[in-house]
Amino acid sequence: MRTEPDVPLTSGAQLAHAETLLAAAGSRAPREEAIALLSVLLNTPPALLRAQPGRRVGRQSAEVFVGWVARRAAGEALPHITGRLLFMGLELVVGQNDPLPTPGARRLLEVSLQVARCHASGDLLAADIGTGCGATALALAALEPRFTRIYAVESSVTALETAAANGARYLLNLLIDWIAGEGLDSVPEPVDVVVCGQFAPSTPSAARLLEQAPAKLRPGGALVCALDRQPVPEFSALLERALPTAQVWAEPHPGGDVLVAQLPFPVTGDTTFNNGDSRR
Repeated sequence: MRTEPDVPLTSGAQLAHAETLLAAAGSRAPREEAIALLSVLLNTPPALLRAQPGRRVGRQSAEVFVGWVARRAAGEALPHITGRLLFMGLELVVGQNDPLPTPGARRLLEVSLQVARCHASGDLLAADIGTGCGATALALAALEPRFTRIYAVESSVTALETAAANGARYLLNLLIDWIAGEGLDSVPEPVDVVVCGQFAPSTPSAARLLEQAPAKLRPGGALVCALDRQPVPEFSALLERALPTAQVWAEPHPGGDVLVAQLPFPVTGDTTFNNGDSRR
């Protein structure tokens, strides 16, 4: 891959040219994407790139940048190009074919943490189904110290290796069991929170997950699923049938909804998390 012959080898010129190419390809944030790519490539903070448009870019780096911009213009995800993903304050390594968190992953995590923090018990257990590069499992472990064990399940062996490497980087592998498999089959005990970031209710794997959920949730436990642009009432009904004693509600996010089914606690009093947006 060659550099563009008429583009000076400065960060400002390279970014301006990349922005033009990405905008022409339909990017909604061409400037930000160009900066994100060059920032990783040069290992330079984005703010410094903005402040120093005359910063020299080596020819070899410029050649790599041209290739990265072309890949992004063709629709490849930024983390797959750079090999890095920022999620909830964690910087994670990502393989080129590893599954990435869905658009609702941040909201899914927030709701899962809110549900978990309603528990009065000191030690919490969680299962992250379809963990991918481990983003959700690692964020749960990093942000809620009461989790003493997290079972992170992923069908892709290569993605699971990436997730384990990310766990080792943050010294969280003592808390997380990285399990090759699908659904709740490989989770050895009931947990307090089951998180599913890629819930497609019409699939056999989703049906199996709902079938297993009653036996895999402890009292007061919750199944938290992300729905992307799918009708909530239909899938709320599925959760209500699978967990008839559970309270079911939805938490919206820009790309869809997070659906929660929480079992009752074995104590008097209302300790469930609910913001009043129940759609039962």
